[in-house]
Order: sequence, then C-alpha cells, then structure tokens
Amino acid sequence: MTENRTSPRFATTTDAGVVTVHCAGDLDLATTSKLRDVLLSPFAGGAEGVVADLTETTFCDSTVFSVLVEAYREALARKIPYAIAAARIAVARPLAILGLDRVLPLHLELAEAHAALAGTPAARVS
Repeated sequence: MTENRTSPRFATTTDAGVVTVHCAGDLDLATTSKLRDVLLSPFAGGAEGVVADLTETTFCDSTVFSVLVEAYREALARKIPYAIAAARIAVARPLAILGLDRVLPLHLELAEAHAALAGTPAARVS
C-alpha cells in the first residue's frame, strides 16, 4: 500500500515586524521539532507579531496542536500578538473538536490573521 503523503515545508517571511511562519504539507511527530524551532524563534528574535500560516497544511496530528498552544503561551508571556490561519478541514476541524478554537487565536484566512494582529476585527473559526 502506498501512502499519499505531502512533504512538509516551512518558510518564514517578515513584513513590518510581523513574522509569518508558513507551514505546508503533512505535519506530525516527525516534523514537530522543526515546527517548534521555526514557530518559536520569532518570539525570541524580537518579532512584533507572529502568524502561523497553516492554510496549506494537509495533515496534522496532536503534536502539532501542542506546538500551537506552546507558541500561544509564549506570545502571552512576551506580550507579542499571535494568530493562526487554518482554513483546511485537516487543521480547523480537529482544533474545533478539541475546543482549541475557543482558546487559540484561530482565523480562516491568512489575511484575517494579519488583520487581527493589526487590531482590525477578524472572523474566528467556530
């Protein structure tokens, strides 16, 4: 049996002090360490805001959710705005089932996540 897995890809971009961490493909235990590094490093690096872009994530497991919560706690501790963009059902639905959509700053689109950091009202996944 052949698995149809999408290789994970990580990239960061910075605009006006806001770091966007783009995460694409299948994310699981094997990628958690890399995800933690790329998602948490902007907080220590002086970012004015951090957006986790999971709009191209095709699969994620509970270890990924743990990293998202860890990043949220880091953002609160450092008083740095943080938002998550997760439109795909592979990410948004498990977060909703776990109730994390009521805790994490979750948005349907990347633009909404960026707007939330700028103080513009944005829709939340519910």
